[in-house]
Amino acid sequence: MEKMIPAFPGINPIALSYAIPCYFDQENTESLTELLRKYGTYDPRLLDRIQFVIVDDGSPVPVTLPEGLNLNVRLLRIRENIPWNQGGARNLGVVYSCSEKVLATDLDHELSEETLEHILGLPRLRRKIYRFQRKDQEGSFIKPHPNTFLMPRGRYLELFGVDEEFCGRYGCEDGMFWRWQRYNGTRFGYLDKRFSLEVRACDLNRSYHSLVRDNTANHALKKRKLSELGEWGPLGCHSRKFLGFTWDLVEDRKRQGMHWQAPKRPLWKSFWWWRWLWG
Repeated sequence: MEKMIPAFPGINPIALSYAIPCYFDQENTESLTELLRKYGTYDPRLLDRIQFVIVDDGSPVPVTLPEGLNLNVRLLRIRENIPWNQGGARNLGVVYSCSEKVLATDLDHELSEETLEHILGLPRLRRKIYRFQRKDQEGSFIKPHPNTFLMPRGRYLELFGVDEEFCGRYGCEDGMFWRWQRYNGTRFGYLDKRFSLEVRACDLNRSYHSLVRDNTANHALKKRKLSELGEWGPLGCHSRKFLGFTWDLVEDRKRQGMHWQAPKRPLWKSFWWWRWLWG
């Protein structure tokens, strides 16, 4: 495991970490490359404040970052090829996020500049998790995505993240994640429809994965955990399995140049007592 180094000495402009787990077992990784290149065209003042955390979940196809991509981006690679290890990859992405706000979603979704600007402007999330309304490629609203969350990093880690007992088989880890958070007092809400999640086109035959979706085993596991939760409360349900694999920090890239200007806050330190009372 690589030693973690502070990413931004001095002023840290990052206000949002955008975590994307990915797994490629077909021909190429263009689905990821195209998404990052699109984000690279966004307003530089916006990109100065966003960190992308890409977790390659043990892909047989090598995952690399495109040359000339001027983003704050970390690329991690899980060494073991564990089937359906999306929960573990998400846990790793949150650990390596350097913002308290973490947006976790899948490769086949994207957000507009306006939505990212809105997220940056939100106050501290504390114990609030947001979900997103979702649009298809024709612009029509469809069922919200069950595994996309804007969440506070501290709250996520305090409650042990995604339960990795679900890893190795398909499904149900996302539903158990939000139930576990909710039962522990985390508040859930939706962002306004103006700031929606957008489905993007991916080449499902050449630049995606071919894993089989069968949630039979995990559905039984979910049923067992809900029973444990009802009987034992916080002592049951979550296995506390976390980062059950090894990994490498492949690349940690910083944006060149700074367009966003950090506001000076000379009185902030003096009001520590207010934050002590009400924070």
